[in-house]
Amino acid sequence: MFREFMIKDIVRMIDGKTKIGDLELVRGISINSKTTKPGDLFFALKGEHTDGHLYTSEALKNGAVGVVVKEGTNNKSEIVVSDTLFALGKLAQGYRNLFQPRTIGITGTNGKTTVKNLISGILSKKYRVLSTTKNYNSLIGLPLTVFELSGQEDYLVLEMGTSNPGEIKRLCEIANPIIGVITNIGPGHLMGLGSIEGIKQEKLSLIDWLPEEGFGLIGDGVGDVKKHNVLRFSLDMLENIQLSEYGSRFRYKGNEFFTLLLGLGNIYNCLAAICLTSEIGVEYELQRDAIAEVKPEPGRLEPIHHDNLLIINDTYNANPVSMKVSIDFISNLDRRKICILGDMRELGGQSKILHNEVGKYAKENCDSLLSYGDEARFFEGKHFTDKNKLFKHLRMNLSGDEVILVKASRALHFETIIDDLLRLL
Repeated sequence: MFREFMIKDIVRMIDGKTKIGDLELVRGISINSKTTKPGDLFFALKGEHTDGHLYTSEALKNGAVGVVVKEGTNNKSEIVVSDTLFALGKLAQGYRNLFQPRTIGITGTNGKTTVKNLISGILSKKYRVLSTTKNYNSLIGLPLTVFELSGQEDYLVLEMGTSNPGEIKRLCEIANPIIGVITNIGPGHLMGLGSIEGIKQEKLSLIDWLPEEGFGLIGDGVGDVKKHNVLRFSLDMLENIQLSEYGSRFRYKGNEFFTLLLGLGNIYNCLAAICLTSEIGVEYELQRDAIAEVKPEPGRLEPIHHDNLLIINDTYNANPVSMKVSIDFISNLDRRKICILGDMRELGGQSKILHNEVGKYAKENCDSLLSYGDEARFFEGKHFTDKNKLFKHLRMNLSGDEVILVKASRALHFETIIDDLLRLL
């Protein structure tokens, strides 16, 4: 719950200029004029498709005590700053520093949200925890999570995403993590980060930030890290791995675990959470119980059983690594295997090569590869430019006991294909 501030304190923290009375109270932070409540401070942020400066009047009408803007209009309710996004981060940084939770930052090409959920679930068995909600892992989203701090928390568990150089460092400045996790390094956001090496260096900003009394945990593809307070985790640490369409079992250091999460990639995510919480001092029984309780999030290797048919809803996002992990999972099921795949976005100049590589992998490991989307034609499966024709083909070729993987980058909204598929059935 946001702790109230007087305007004068906020203006000082974000280096702003205003004519609002010093003693006015701010009771919350808003970036959406439609959901702004009385007492909120509205930040006018520029996005790809809109500009918050267009909605300051609506925010004030809904009760905002003030609006943070870059371009002032001499409105007495404005706080003028040089950069509204940076100001949002500065306020979150100041707010974070009012409290003393041990902060855990989690980044990586894949698995960030799942690892965050697992770590939070385990720690919540023993401590008071606040963690990232929804997909709040950006320079906008992370501050909104920080503003939820009440001062009662032992741990703050934050997912940290990036698509451009310097973003992880900036998130660290805001959140001040003492523990950091890099789940893995792979081709994702190549358009902004340029290369695998660029991705690696960006993610390692988290490890570089950590103080001597903290520690880092790193997974596959990170390479050499010269800091001494860094632990590693790998699937080689596990025994007796058993995968099914209803969950997974594995053994770590003689202890048995079961998770409702599907596939080898999620066992890897569980291991990350176990290693980190073991280092903190959480007992096996609490780890075991928490891991068994965490359920798949919608759109993240989410199983949907319809009569004898199994649909894997993995529509939240996609990159070459996560595509192969999902294909690996269905390839081990004793069912006829169908992939419906869409574009992997933000791959820059390597897009065609990487789509072709994933398409080849899918054709080697499934019975039918169907694709939809501009870049998806490079999978070189059976490609459709009309969703209705895709569904017609699917309907004519279903026996009713297949597994169907549906996966693409977020921008393609492939969850609508899941909805249409369920209506079709």
